[in-house]
Amino acid sequence: MYQVAQQRESQRKKDKYFLEIANLVASRATCIRRKVGCVLVDSKQHVVATGYNGVPANLPHCIDNPCEGAKYAPGTGLNLCEAIHAEVNAVLQLRSDDDLTAYLTVMPCYTCSKMLANSNIKRIVAAEEYVHTKSVEVLQKSGIKIELFHE
Repeated sequence: MYQVAQQRESQRKKDKYFLEIANLVASRATCIRRKVGCVLVDSKQHVVATGYNGVPANLPHCIDNPCEGAKYAPGTGLNLCEAIHAEVNAVLQLRSDDDLTAYLTVMPCYTCSKMLANSNIKRIVAAEEYVHTKSVEVLQKSGIKIELFHE
C-alpha cells in the first residue's frame, strides 16, 4: 500500500513538472484568443516534442494582425482561425515511435482529438477542460487515458 502511494505521488510530481513545461511552451503562442501549449513525453520520461498554437510559417502573427477567428470566444469560430493548434504543431515535430503522454494546458478540441486518437499517445494530462465534450468521447473510445490535473 505504501509503495502504491509513493508511485502515485511520484507520478503526480512528474505530471506537475511536464504541465509546467507546457505552460512555458504556451507562452510562445501567437494566437490572441488563447495560449495553449503541448508537451509530448515518451515512456522513458523524455520530452520528444513541443508545440504551441500559432499561424503557419510566413503568415503574419495574430498578435500583430488578428485573423477573422480572433473575434470569437474559445471553442467557437474555429474554421475562421488561422492558428495551428498546439497538439498539431507538436505532432508535426515528433520523431518517436514510442508510446507517449501528452501534457496540455487545455484539453484538445474535437479535430485535435481525432488526430491524437490516430497517434501513439496513450495518456493525456491536461490542466483545463475544453468547452466541448465531444473531444473527450473520441479520446475515450480510442483508449487514451485522460487525467485532469488539479493542484
